[in-house]
Amino acid sequence: MAIRRTGTVTEHGQTCELTLERTVSADAIAVWPFLSESRELGIWFATYVGEPDSGEVVLAMTAEEGDATSAVEILDCNAPEHLAVQTTDESGSWSLEVELIDGGHEPGSGTLIRFMQHELPKAALPDVAAGWEWYLDRLVAAIAGEPMPAWDDYYPALRDAYAG
Repeated sequence: MAIRRTGTVTEHGQTCELTLERTVSADAIAVWPFLSESRELGIWFATYVGEPDSGEVVLAMTAEEGDATSAVEILDCNAPEHLAVQTTDESGSWSLEVELIDGGHEPGSGTLIRFMQHELPKAALPDVAAGWEWYLDRLVAAIAGEPMPAWDDYYPALRDAYAG
């Protein structure tokens, strides 16, 4: 399976912003639980413990080896349109944002999912971007009820695509 780079990168000195988009046939209201509810989020990314209304949760990655966890500060949550968070783990801190742009008011009009990682060190871009491409394709598969894509199809191929 040939996977290609889909993200755009905007450089800001030693950091950059990575933007990735995916389109799904589901309406934004149907997509939102895959970003906000632990059970649905866990299908493709991570489960969480804690109370989102408090503004903080702890993620436990479901597709990673080992016990990868991240503290998450919820900066903005406007269901079903926008989620901005700051995650912190042993690797550092990441500023992440997701926008859901509903295709219209007709059922089945679809949703554009726009994911952004802000202030990403340029040196980390190749590895991080390959991971987010994989995770977003996992999100699309989860929404559609399809099998999850294989990591080996994404890495190292996409690492090299973002490094060049």
